[in-house]
Amino acid sequence: LRGRGIAAVLNMVALALMANALSPVDFGLVVLLHTYVLAIRGLLNFRTFESIVKYGVPLHASGDADGLRKLLRVTTSVDVMSSIVATLLGIGAASITGKFLHWDAQMVTISAVYSLTLLTTATGTPNGVLRLYDRFDALGTWYTVGPVIRLTGVVIAWFLDAGMLMFVGIWAAAFVIENCWIYLRGHREVHQHMSESIWRGFRWKELRETSPEFRHFLGVIYWQTNVDMLPKHFAVLLAGSLLGPAGAGMFRLANDFSTILSKPGLMLREVLFPDLSRMLHNKEAGFHELGFRAVKVAGAVGLLMVILSIPLGAPILGIIGADYTAAAPLMTLMLLAATFELAGSPLRAAAYALGGAGTVLRIYALSSFVYLGLFYVFTPPFGLIGPGIAASIGGALTLGRLLYLVRKYQ
Repeated sequence: LRGRGIAAVLNMVALALMANALSPVDFGLVVLLHTYVLAIRGLLNFRTFESIVKYGVPLHASGDADGLRKLLRVTTSVDVMSSIVATLLGIGAASITGKFLHWDAQMVTISAVYSLTLLTTATGTPNGVLRLYDRFDALGTWYTVGPVIRLTGVVIAWFLDAGMLMFVGIWAAAFVIENCWIYLRGHREVHQHMSESIWRGFRWKELRETSPEFRHFLGVIYWQTNVDMLPKHFAVLLAGSLLGPAGAGMFRLANDFSTILSKPGLMLREVLFPDLSRMLHNKEAGFHELGFRAVKVAGAVGLLMVILSIPLGAPILGIIGADYTAAAPLMTLMLLAATFELAGSPLRAAAYALGGAGTVLRIYALSSFVYLGLFYVFTPPFGLIGPGIAASIGGALTLGRLLYLVRKYQ
């Protein structure tokens, strides 16, 4: 949680400095470029660390080293193949995306080159290994690696009065280095706990020999990842299409303020998931009490941030630049939506542990389609606040359905 919180603040400062240094249009173009790569990454992200937590915890607890090595071989293979396919897709889809976002030929070329950063995204297995061995301290460090590099680079570029291309290079470098860091750190942890290489005895047909339950879980998590991606990355691209680069930049700025809540919410879910899984596996008491207590605390913190943003939103955005104060109402609405997401994070972890991953997927799929549909409907007549209204309605719908789902198991 500490790492996620620090990362959110550092990213926000870096984004604000870049917004101050560039024109709203150039700022929006950098935002859209990085969002495009993240969207492609999301389309090919199987979140294999979730499978390592679910299936690796029992294997590690029972001392089944061979089974654990096989699991890590399978997830690493999935990571590598998906990163290669994502890179090819990013390069190939650049021209189509350029037409959707009204990019010129230079921006299309830059986006294709930028897509090469996707080769470094085979990070799911190292991520899962650190969770498996309770190295959340290392994960906390990882969350700050990219933001520290990004902020340092942006400060230098800001003093040099650099142009858009230098900021693009800084964002790319930070993305690549943070991916390489987690990859090396995770594999170092494997070597510390295993006397033999995970690749000893590897056979390609192992990928086909996985259990139906494992493949089902991997598939559900994959689609869940896509559902999670739609309201985040695709919404920025949709804002770019409906509002232009400047409007997309303001939307991203307001949305990034909300990540002060949503990123800790993601981490809260990922921290609680292993513990709740262990509680169920060991038949310990207090499962529901822990989850609902976390919901109350998270919701209270989020509402406090929403209230504070009402008088402080415009002055804070005014520090970045007078052109960005128009996004203050949107920022408050995005913080409200993030509060719903933060409060729902413990419930989603509990639902996963209870075996309700498929139901959670359906809940988030419905909410995402509602959000994007309302986004498209509300943005033309209401302008910048349209996406905020849509996000708040979608977030409230998700929280209500998660509460109903988890209470059914009491």
